Amino acid sequence: MNLPIKWSPASKDEYADLLNYVETQFGLDVALKLLDKTEMVLEGISEQPEMYPASEKFPSIRKAVITKQTSLLYRITGVEIQLLHFWDNRRNPESLEFLM
Repeated sequence: MNLPIKWSPASKDEYADLLNYVETQFGLDVALKLLDKTEMVLEGISEQPEMYPASEKFPSIRKAVITKQTSLLYRITGVEIQLLHFWDNRRNPESLEFLM
């Protein structure tokens, strides 16, 4: 199926901030591993968009866990995958409502 992936401005900023933070706190090797994991998740989503579960509260939004600390929230439109947010899993999930 291979749908194209479109990054929202928020997802671009959040991902850049995440990589910068990881590199600063844990080093370049860890940041590169996160980059590789993210690319693997994105390839999987492109090939099989419904491989990650839909949210119960927001059924059009899906959540892909990249690491135990970070998830990717995305939406399938039929013609593309829209990356919405990179989410810190340690945050209060109720604050997601303000992002959606």
